[in-house]
Amino acid sequence: MTHEFDPNDLDRRQMLRLAAVMGGVAAFGGLLPDDAVAQDAGDASKITVVNEKYMRLYKQRKNFLMNDPGWVKETLARITWPKEGTEVPEFGVLVQTANQDWIDAWRKFAADAEKVGLKYNVQTVSQSRYLEAILTHRHGDVEVHRAVPRPERLDPAEWLVSRAYGLDRRNYGEWTNEQYDAEIEAQAKATSKAKRMQHVHKAQAILADDLYITQFGWGPQAISAYNSGAFDGAKGMTGFALGDFNMFQTYLGLKPKTRRKRVIVGAKQLYKTINIIGASNRFRAVGRMIYDRLAYLDDKLNVIPWAAESWKQVDDRTFDIKLRPGMKFHDGKPVTIHDLKFTFDFMLKYDRGFFWTTNRYLKDTKIQDEAAGVLRVSFKEPYGPFEDYFLILNVILPKHIWEGIMEKQKVSDARQLRIDKPIGSGPFKFGRYRKDTESQLIAFKEHFSKPTIDEIVIVVVPSVDGIIGRMQSGEIDFMDGVELTPSQAAQLKSAKHISVVRSNDVNWLHGVTRISWLPWRDYEFRRAWHHTFDRSFLVNTVWEGAARVPKSNTFLVEGNPWHNPNLPAIPPFDLAKAREILKAAGYSWNSNGRLVYPSAKNEAWKARVRKVVKDGYTWGGIKMIES
Repeated sequence: MTHEFDPNDLDRRQMLRLAAVMGGVAAFGGLLPDDAVAQDAGDASKITVVNEKYMRLYKQRKNFLMNDPGWVKETLARITWPKEGTEVPEFGVLVQTANQDWIDAWRKFAADAEKVGLKYNVQTVSQSRYLEAILTHRHGDVEVHRAVPRPERLDPAEWLVSRAYGLDRRNYGEWTNEQYDAEIEAQAKATSKAKRMQHVHKAQAILADDLYITQFGWGPQAISAYNSGAFDGAKGMTGFALGDFNMFQTYLGLKPKTRRKRVIVGAKQLYKTINIIGASNRFRAVGRMIYDRLAYLDDKLNVIPWAAESWKQVDDRTFDIKLRPGMKFHDGKPVTIHDLKFTFDFMLKYDRGFFWTTNRYLKDTKIQDEAAGVLRVSFKEPYGPFEDYFLILNVILPKHIWEGIMEKQKVSDARQLRIDKPIGSGPFKFGRYRKDTESQLIAFKEHFSKPTIDEIVIVVVPSVDGIIGRMQSGEIDFMDGVELTPSQAAQLKSAKHISVVRSNDVNWLHGVTRISWLPWRDYEFRRAWHHTFDRSFLVNTVWEGAARVPKSNTFLVEGNPWHNPNLPAIPPFDLAKAREILKAAGYSWNSNGRLVYPSAKNEAWKARVRKVVKDGYTWGGIKMIES
């Protein structure tokens, strides 16, 4: 099931609202979108594609791509053949102000690139500005992104589809490799996990071979600390920091060493909303402690039954889900198969926030066996990610609370619902809540995996240094949303009541080039460009050794269950090699040391630019403008 572009999904206002949910939107300039661009969008007619099926991505959304005059202007400038002697332009890159590691790494990357005649315009922006820019494809030349670990994001569809499939709006480099897209479409429909794995491995091989993305670093390692003087039994999870609410098993099995059964967790911020459908990252995690997931992951990232006791494939579009018997909601009402059916029917009828990514493919539901608690779910087409994505992402909503809620609150978008006190069936109940200050979670002792502690209190401490200080003083037991650097962890090691834990990571920091633009359209330029990155600097200096130099260019890094171990090795940092490749490809340098495009008479270069992808693959996207 491919996450294909839907012209009716989000308009520009909704995208800005998404950015606002993630941190607020402000006015800005520079590389970023400018609604006041005074240009006629009629020039968009000059933009054509090789394969017409991709045109529906470019044309069918308001104020987006070909309907955005600013994007049109930027794109036309970079798909027009340059005049003789034209310098390769300055590359725009946005990095988030809050991510100092990005800033430090790009300072070094930019300095190294100048040695081969390239120049960057690196701008630091807030998270909200960054999000608006990438969501509208107005981010410049290189989209920089880090992995944000969540259980559902371990499924290959989350990255291979959304960041590289030719018809997905989050394919920020607008890469359209038809062989890659064929593998993505095939994996989505492969309901055999072994068959799906084959397509996922092949897709990773094409992604790496065509040099679409570049991995700057695998990591950083998830380093966290906890109060081992007060609690025992803390369990590390692959890919997640100890105490991360996304993988909350630690809080289920904690063994208090004293009479205290209250756990204090420090976090830099709380929730933007406590409506699970409109939640941002923090309440997406905490919300699944309150509302049970259908399936979950163990410490090795294997899928395990949770609220769904079992499931069975009927055919390639149909699955039976058996609800775990004996569950209760926090208000004492029993959880029934009618609640599960209601949840999916609600998701089908209304805007379903971040649940949209998988539930948009759901066709209908039917109670197959009420007494046994079996619900049959059918999809619009063969559906491969059922176990690793659909079951992991979805929760159960109480029908007796949510039925008619849209009409009662007179809203049309479920993300706008006001939920004063979330009630689910999960291992923790929602307790007292002081916005931006404190949140309490009370252990639900009737849960099938009941916690051994009595409550969790999340307290807001705005800075990492503040959290470290309170942990040293014994005021905080765990931390959520905080991954320590080795030097920060060293500050805590002297305290006898604190243990520092390192978890194996599946994280990364990468860059995606605007491959439909010059000079990225030239495979040889991309090959040279990949040699300009000192990944060891990022890993060993910026990340203080708590990471790995990438072995290959893939989203599904070593440690992810879907990782392909047989990918081409990542190009090493070698500026001399980069210059050698560029020179052989027809590039030259002017008196200022800046790189200059090959001559217009260089037919080999022009053929590569028209082809875009490496030999053996087929480009379906934007064409150069031929005069």
